Amino acid sequence: MNGRTAFDAAAMGDTAGKAVVEQYTTYLAMGIANLINIFFLEVVGLSGGVANQGENLLQPLRAAVEPLVFGNEFAKKKTRITTCTLGYRAGVIGAAMLAQRGEA
Repeated sequence: MNGRTAFDAAAMGDTAGKAVVEQYTTYLAMGIANLINIFFLEVVGLSGGVANQGENLLQPLRAAVEPLVFGNEFAKKKTRITTCTLGYRAGVIGAAMLAQRGEA
């Protein structure tokens, strides 16, 4: 069982799966909103297994974050919540780039 299991179950109409996804989204939204309120972020990039859900995660997450952002007007209107394009490979690619430049 992993994060995808709950999303798959929710997509098939399973009430327990929906409850897990809703609770996960609520807690993630609280954390992201806190980061936005503190740092006025332009972009929040999500990566990892659950982020592979794409818009199934991002759409309800954005809706849950919006009312929790109370700080700067820029952050309220301009912060993008998206998935990372490099996914789980980002760390390896970053380490390789540092090694290539001689900084590792």
